[in-house]
Amino acid sequence: MTYKYLYQDKQNRNCEGEIKAWDRNDAYLQLRKQGIRPYRVIGDDPLNWRPWAIAAGYAVLLALVFVLAAMLAGRAHPSAPPAPPLSADEAAAFRARAVDAVYRAPEAFRYNVWKGVNARLAERGLEPLPRPEGLRDEEQFP
Repeated sequence: MTYKYLYQDKQNRNCEGEIKAWDRNDAYLQLRKQGIRPYRVIGDDPLNWRPWAIAAGYAVLLALVFVLAAMLAGRAHPSAPPAPPLSADEAAAFRARAVDAVYRAPEAFRYNVWKGVNARLAERGLEPLPRPEGLRDEEQFP
Protein backbone atom coordinates (compact mmCIF):
# COMPACT_ATOMS: atom_id res chain seq x y z
CA MET A 1 0.00 0.00 0.00
CA THR A 2 1.32 3.44 -0.84
CA TYR A 3 0.71 6.25 1.65
CA LYS A 4 1.18 9.97 1.14
CA TYR A 5 2.58 11.81 4.14
CA LEU A 6 2.85 15.47 5.09
CA TYR A 7 5.49 16.93 7.37
CA GLN A 8 7.42 20.11 8.14
CA ASP A 9 11.19 20.28 7.82
CA LYS A 10 13.54 22.25 10.09
CA GLN A 11 12.91 25.46 8.15
CA ASN A 12 9.12 25.07 8.73
CA ARG A 13 8.39 24.35 5.09
CA ASN A 14 5.50 22.05 4.34
CA CYS A 15 6.72 18.96 2.52
CA GLU A 16 5.14 15.79 1.31
CA GLY A 17 6.24 12.37 0.18
CA GLU A 18 5.14 8.81 -0.43
CA ILE A 19 6.05 5.61 1.34
CA LYS A 20 5.15 1.97 0.82
CA ALA A 21 4.00 0.17 3.97
CA TRP A 22 1.67 -2.62 5.06
CA ASP A 23 -0.63 -0.28 6.98
CA ARG A 24 -0.76 3.23 8.44
CA ASN A 25 1.06 2.26 11.65
CA ASP A 26 3.87 0.66 9.66
CA ALA A 27 4.14 3.88 7.59
CA TYR A 28 4.48 5.97 10.78
CA LEU A 29 7.15 3.61 12.13
CA GLN A 30 9.19 3.69 8.90
CA LEU A 31 9.04 7.48 8.74
CA ARG A 32 10.08 7.86 12.38
CA LYS A 33 13.06 5.58 11.72
CA GLN A 34 14.06 7.91 8.85
CA GLY A 35 13.85 10.88 11.22
CA ILE A 36 10.69 12.33 9.71
CA ARG A 37 7.86 13.39 12.02
CA PRO A 38 4.74 13.41 9.86
CA TYR A 39 1.71 15.35 10.99
CA ARG A 40 -0.53 13.45 8.58
CA VAL A 41 -0.45 10.14 6.71
CA ILE A 42 -3.00 9.86 3.91
CA GLY A 43 -4.23 6.60 2.43
CA ASP A 44 -6.77 3.82 2.92
CA ASP A 45 -5.84 1.04 5.26
CA PRO A 46 -6.20 -2.45 3.84
CA LEU A 47 -9.18 -4.52 4.91
CA ASN A 48 -8.56 -6.32 8.19
CA TRP A 49 -9.57 -9.82 7.06
CA ARG A 50 -8.11 -11.83 9.96
CA PRO A 51 -11.05 -11.44 12.39
CA TRP A 52 -13.44 -12.43 9.61
CA ALA A 53 -11.36 -15.51 8.78
CA ILE A 54 -11.25 -16.56 12.43
CA ALA A 55 -15.02 -16.07 12.79
CA ALA A 56 -15.65 -18.11 9.63
CA GLY A 57 -13.43 -20.88 10.99
CA TYR A 58 -15.39 -20.97 14.24
CA ALA A 59 -18.69 -21.00 12.32
CA VAL A 60 -17.55 -23.96 10.22
CA LEU A 61 -16.34 -25.77 13.33
CA LEU A 62 -19.63 -25.14 15.13
CA ALA A 63 -21.63 -26.35 12.12
CA LEU A 64 -19.49 -29.48 11.98
CA VAL A 65 -20.13 -30.17 15.67
CA PHE A 66 -23.90 -29.82 15.15
CA VAL A 67 -23.86 -32.11 12.12
CA LEU A 68 -21.85 -34.76 13.97
CA ALA A 69 -24.12 -34.49 17.02
CA ALA A 70 -27.18 -34.95 14.82
CA MET A 71 -25.60 -37.96 13.12
CA LEU A 72 -24.69 -39.55 16.44
CA ALA A 73 -28.12 -38.82 17.89
CA GLY A 74 -29.70 -40.60 14.94
CA ARG A 75 -27.54 -43.66 15.53
CA ALA A 76 -27.95 -43.70 19.31
CA HIS A 77 -31.70 -44.34 19.13
CA PRO A 78 -32.34 -46.79 16.34
CA SER A 79 -35.91 -47.84 15.91
CA ALA A 80 -36.51 -51.06 17.77
CA PRO A 81 -37.32 -54.05 15.61
CA PRO A 82 -40.91 -55.19 15.95
CA ALA A 83 -41.53 -57.71 18.69
CA PRO A 84 -42.07 -61.25 17.52
CA PRO A 85 -45.67 -62.40 17.61
CA LEU A 86 -46.70 -64.16 20.81
CA SER A 87 -48.45 -67.48 21.04
CA ALA A 88 -51.72 -67.64 22.98
CA ASP A 89 -50.02 -69.01 26.11
CA GLU A 90 -47.26 -66.37 25.97
CA ALA A 91 -49.83 -63.60 25.43
CA ALA A 92 -51.86 -64.74 28.46
CA ALA A 93 -48.73 -64.90 30.64
CA PHE A 94 -47.59 -61.46 29.42
CA ARG A 95 -51.01 -59.96 30.17
CA ALA A 96 -51.09 -61.58 33.64
CA ARG A 97 -47.66 -60.09 34.46
CA ALA A 98 -48.92 -56.69 33.25
CA VAL A 99 -52.00 -56.84 35.50
CA ASP A 100 -49.82 -57.94 38.41
CA ALA A 101 -47.37 -55.05 37.79
CA VAL A 102 -50.20 -52.47 37.83
CA TYR A 103 -51.79 -53.72 41.05
CA ARG A 104 -48.46 -54.20 42.88
CA ALA A 105 -47.26 -50.66 42.07
CA PRO A 106 -47.46 -48.10 44.89
CA GLU A 107 -50.49 -45.81 44.72
CA ALA A 108 -48.37 -42.76 43.82
CA PHE A 109 -46.91 -44.52 40.75
CA ARG A 110 -49.85 -46.69 39.70
CA TYR A 111 -51.07 -44.32 36.97
CA ASN A 112 -47.64 -44.15 35.32
CA VAL A 113 -47.22 -47.93 35.56
CA TRP A 114 -50.65 -48.46 34.02
CA LYS A 115 -49.81 -46.11 31.10
CA GLY A 116 -46.44 -47.81 30.54
CA VAL A 117 -47.92 -51.33 30.68
CA ASN A 118 -50.61 -50.36 28.17
CA ALA A 119 -47.95 -49.01 25.82
CA ARG A 120 -46.05 -52.31 26.00
CA LEU A 121 -49.24 -54.30 25.47
CA ALA A 122 -50.00 -52.19 22.39
CA GLU A 123 -46.46 -52.87 21.05
CA ARG A 124 -47.16 -56.59 21.32
CA GLY A 125 -50.56 -56.25 19.66
CA LEU A 126 -52.56 -57.09 22.80
CA GLU A 127 -55.62 -55.35 24.21
CA PRO A 128 -54.76 -52.57 26.72
CA LEU A 129 -55.80 -52.95 30.33
CA PRO A 130 -58.90 -51.04 31.44
CA ARG A 131 -58.32 -48.27 33.95
CA PRO A 132 -58.39 -49.71 37.49
CA GLU A 133 -61.16 -48.39 39.70
CA GLY A 134 -60.23 -45.42 41.85
CA LEU A 135 -57.23 -44.52 39.64
CA ARG A 136 -57.01 -40.79 38.93
CA ASP A 137 -55.03 -39.00 36.24
CA GLU A 138 -51.68 -37.70 37.35
CA GLU A 139 -52.75 -34.19 36.31
CA GLN A 140 -55.55 -34.18 38.90
CA PHE A 141 -53.14 -34.44 41.83
CA PRO A 142 -52.46 -31.12 43.63
